[in-house]
Amino acid sequence: MNNLFLQQKNMKRMLYALVPITIFGIFLFGWRVLAVVLISNIVAVITEYLFIKGKKNGRISMAVFVSGTLLALSLPPTIPFWMVAIGAIVGISFGKMVFGGFGMNLFNPAIVGRTFIYISFANALTLRWLKPFTSWPGGFVYFQNLNNLTSATPLILFRDSGKLTEIPELLFGIIPGSIGETSTLLILLTGIYLILTKTAKWQPILATLGSFLLFSWFFRSQNPLPFLLSGGIIFGAVYMTTDPVSMPKDKRTIWIYGIIIGSLTAFIRKFSLFVGGFSFALLIANTFSPIIEYGFKQIKAKRSK
Repeated sequence: MNNLFLQQKNMKRMLYALVPITIFGIFLFGWRVLAVVLISNIVAVITEYLFIKGKKNGRISMAVFVSGTLLALSLPPTIPFWMVAIGAIVGISFGKMVFGGFGMNLFNPAIVGRTFIYISFANALTLRWLKPFTSWPGGFVYFQNLNNLTSATPLILFRDSGKLTEIPELLFGIIPGSIGETSTLLILLTGIYLILTKTAKWQPILATLGSFLLFSWFFRSQNPLPFLLSGGIIFGAVYMTTDPVSMPKDKRTIWIYGIIIGSLTAFIRKFSLFVGGFSFALLIANTFSPIIEYGFKQIKAKRSK
């Protein structure tokens, strides 16, 4: 069995960092969270296996578990299981394997899967949310409590009423939202672990969040902090912009890459129908960063002549 999986230490550390996020998601929303994570991972592994089956020395990458888990954690706790499975199939197939597998993909597979679900089944990702449990033992004694249904996440609440959620609530994450995107404090703590273990680079995180703050303030002329702490941009910045494969390699391009993601997220949130925006911003940045990186290489080559 060990010969079937490609061992990747960085991917293992990324999974370790996602464990507390998953446990906190179970506390907030119930054991259905674990079912979503398991289905996403099982389908993702099967999809990758079907692509590498029969290939000489073909092995499943540990990265597929990261993609499967990130996809699950970026979804609402009420998401139908069959949509999770479709998202995992699309994410691994079209976000990774069509490019040749691990190390070759242009896009982040988890974001490809989530964006497909968002576009194809918008109601499931915009209308049905759960109010979180707020006291011990919380969701640890429930599979799912549908009596707690709500339609308002912090960003939807702001869009519909102009009311901003209190910053302490956003920091600790006792709010409706996607499974793993609510607790800013927990995400930042695990992000520090990833940076200290050199699993993730700090530059794309800082560039993304810094540019988002600047452009949110520019577009709205109000305190941008509540918007930074809402909608999953910190989750995406820590776990997805730092993807070592889809992220640029050139240091200058990494900063531009993060600035594109942050500024576009702020722009989309302000001027489009989409209350989030990070997924689209990341896909656009994934598309253009190789061109930008190539441009820097050409400039460097001309200067060296």
